[in-house]
Amino acid sequence: MDSPARRVTAIATLAFLTAVPFAFASNPHPASAPKAPLRPATRALTTLVVPDLQRQPYVFAEGVLEDAGFSWHVAGGNGFSANTVVSQSPAPGTRVLDTGAPLVTLVLERNRVYGEHGKPENKSPYRGTALKRASS
Repeated sequence: MDSPARRVTAIATLAFLTAVPFAFASNPHPASAPKAPLRPATRALTTLVVPDLQRQPYVFAEGVLEDAGFSWHVAGGNGFSANTVVSQSPAPGTRVLDTGAPLVTLVLERNRVYGEHGKPENKSPYRGTALKRASS
């Protein structure tokens, strides 16, 4: 029969052998060479081209902007789906830097054929970023 002292000794030995590797793994080695300080990575901004949305139904214009990486805002607050885009800022074809979601402002005109139903959607579902023109 095993004595209780022998059992306690075996348990203590197993506990020691289990804990020692974790102690060494968590302790940094003092002999290792010092590392260079971390610096943030620089990222070159890509260029986006503002699409031509004039004379398009608003519901299509907002989809085109979102697909192209832009956010949008309706000047005047009549962002109903059936309305038509009459002007935009910046102008179509303008090259801008991709700052996340550059903001395009739209001016809409009421569609005389289809009524304005529901609640207007006057801004994109995500926050727009600064608009920075790309250098030529």
